[in-house]
Amino acid sequence: MQSELNLSSPSRDELVAWRLFLESSQALVDILDADLQERSGISLRWYDVLVHLEEAPDERLRMSELARRIVASTSGLTRVIDGMERAGLVRRERPANDRRAIEVVPTSRGMEVLASARPLHREAIQRHFARHLDGREVKALTRSLTKVRDHVRPLREEQVTGSS
Repeated sequence: MQSELNLSSPSRDELVAWRLFLESSQALVDILDADLQERSGISLRWYDVLVHLEEAPDERLRMSELARRIVASTSGLTRVIDGMERAGLVRRERPANDRRAIEVVPTSRGMEVLASARPLHREAIQRHFARHLDGREVKALTRSLTKVRDHVRPLREEQVTGSS
């Protein structure tokens, strides 16, 4: 039994890499969120929502699709959109072809806030992440994290949609 556990358990190096990834990613999220809030008045979650809306066809996404795309946890997305709507950054619309669905659409104010926050956010990414890696390291990290992301994304989408 003990040998089976050892065969299926992560190695020490894998555990160290996992811990470094987890600690770094969580710290970066906290730092970038605090920085964005202080410098632009919006949270990292709001920024993420606005970026996804900007990149979507016709700058609109159904709530279910937005939940699949956002970086942060999907729990509480309705409350996030409620707050963004109160702040005048987004609005909810029902598409004419499916009255059961709800689409989220950025307002002109939301796009202005995104445009003003973008250089601040990119500067923070450079300061706290990119400048600490050389080009070779960025490419290796990108290759490695793409493999992990490609494995976990479908699993997360199953959780969001509730399918098995």
